[in-house]
Amino acid sequence: MKWLIGFVVLVAVASVTVATYVILDNRNPVPGDITACVIKSDIAPARSSDSLSAMRDDVLAGKATVTRRWDWGETKGVLIAGPAREYQVLALWNADTPSLAGAMAARKIYERPARFPLVALESQGNALAACAAKA
Repeated sequence: MKWLIGFVVLVAVASVTVATYVILDNRNPVPGDITACVIKSDIAPARSSDSLSAMRDDVLAGKATVTRRWDWGETKGVLIAGPAREYQVLALWNADTPSLAGAMAARKIYERPARFPLVALESQGNALAACAAKA
């Protein structure tokens, strides 16, 4: 009977340990923190290509360029700007989304922005880069 009580205690301790590990290991605050900062800066996240119309011509012409990259571990970010720096686009990606590490990052973002945790377009200022730098 003592072995049964010991086994139950062992299973309970193991369950709590596994639950704690899963919760702490899967916590990735970067997308939420950056999204909150972007919204606080009065910039709406883009969920469709229509909301990224300012970059359309540059993407199709191949003129939108990556100006900065971030790596926060599970989440990565990229800042893309137009040739005259008339806009900036911040996009985040992780293991569950297509990678933006290659040369076609601007096209991937423009074609389907809803696939990424955050895509935001800013026409003036430097709020997007500041939000990413805070993370």
